[in-house]
Amino acid sequence: MRKKLTNNWGLKLISVCLAVSMWLIVINESDPVESKTVTVRNVEYRNEDVVIDSGQTFTVEELEGRGISVTVQVRKLDSPKVSGNDFVIIVDLAKMGPYGAVEIDVEWRNPGTYTIDESDISWRTTTVQVTLEDIIERNYSVQLLTSGQPEETYIVGDCTLSPRSVEIKAPASVMERIRSVGIEVDINGLNSEVAGTAPLKYYDVSGNELDLSSENLEDYEFSVSADQIEYTIPLLKTKEVRLSFGTPQGEVADGYRFIEIEGANQTVNIAGLRAVLADIDAIEIPSDLLSVEGASENVVVEIDTAQYVPEGVTVEGESVVTVTLVVEPLVTQIREVLPEQIAIDDAEEGYVYTIRSSASVSIEGLEEDLNALTDDMLDARISVAGLEEGTSTVPVDVTVGTGFTLVDAGEVTVTKERIPETQASEPSTSAPQETEEEEEILRPTAEETTRQTEESTRTTQESTRQPQTAASSGQTAGGGTER
Repeated sequence: MRKKLTNNWGLKLISVCLAVSMWLIVINESDPVESKTVTVRNVEYRNEDVVIDSGQTFTVEELEGRGISVTVQVRKLDSPKVSGNDFVIIVDLAKMGPYGAVEIDVEWRNPGTYTIDESDISWRTTTVQVTLEDIIERNYSVQLLTSGQPEETYIVGDCTLSPRSVEIKAPASVMERIRSVGIEVDINGLNSEVAGTAPLKYYDVSGNELDLSSENLEDYEFSVSADQIEYTIPLLKTKEVRLSFGTPQGEVADGYRFIEIEGANQTVNIAGLRAVLADIDAIEIPSDLLSVEGASENVVVEIDTAQYVPEGVTVEGESVVTVTLVVEPLVTQIREVLPEQIAIDDAEEGYVYTIRSSASVSIEGLEEDLNALTDDMLDARISVAGLEEGTSTVPVDVTVGTGFTLVDAGEVTVTKERIPETQASEPSTSAPQETEEEEEILRPTAEETTRQTEESTRTTQESTRQPQTAASSGQTAGGGTER
């Protein structure tokens, strides 16, 4: 009996199967299998070189940020262990269709923690749309943006940046957002040179900083030739100086005169090292910039003062100044010089000289100056040397002041008459001889004789002068007397 029981392998096998079945029944009752759905956001792209080698990049908007839902079959006790991070979405770009559609796959990456049947993994989204985009390379000049203000009377000089430009490689959509690049340095309250290194920043069209770190760009999608920029910022002393102009060159057109440089009193602010500025009081503007050759109207000249400051000195703000070389026309006025306004030179003793007419004097000058010219500003005189007795015509010599030109002085009519014997001072032959002292007392002086004659002539002129002419006027001079 015992032998029959121990050698019955069929019964043994049946017993084992029954035991396993019972065990499975117990396990399934106590730890059943259930479905677990998780969101998978991890994406792995394969065969990217298919796109990159064509000078493009790609995006899959359906996967970025949102991910897909993945469902697995797992034991109830293992269900809490299942996480979306245990799975990866596989996008094989080599399988991309002509319109960018790619069938995706999902892989489980956490074996050992729990057990699942990979064949039971399922996902609702099976195909995604890949968007292709061109990669663009562009060169940008690096700008320096300073914040704050340096110490009073100091300004920022010519800054040095290294490198001064950077090469950026990025997708077209990103590149369109980048309007400029630069660095920012605080110079508030400084009065000396500052140097250092600052990170490169990106700005949009409104000048707002772009945070490209949030773009999750891969290395092959975005690159920059330098993300740290070295800088040197000199702070220069400022000083206000005047402009010093040379004498304008050339001759204006006939009938015109150069008057002045309008705007010559301008000043500019220069900047440089304090020791250099100490020796600069003015900016010298050379004469060859100021030409009035042939000018018949005002000449406007623009001058870039930055070209005439010493090396190491700059002009703060606008360096170009405008001046006007004022050119005005000359006019001619005719003045009537009356006899009493004309002095007589070289009178011969024993004769009386009478000016019988006025002189028309033509004077050229600026209209405003001529209007201010008074008669007492003219020095008019005639010379009667060698004049014969009777009536003669004598040219008038007129001296005008600076700024005027004598065009024509005209002529006057002069009579030369001998003084009557009764008025002569010579002694009579029949009269007793007088002493020299008594003779001098009795003899009228030449000055008295001239004055008496002038008074007599002037009385006659006043009674006979016509309203529109002074032809009958007269001035007399006795021998040796000059008025």
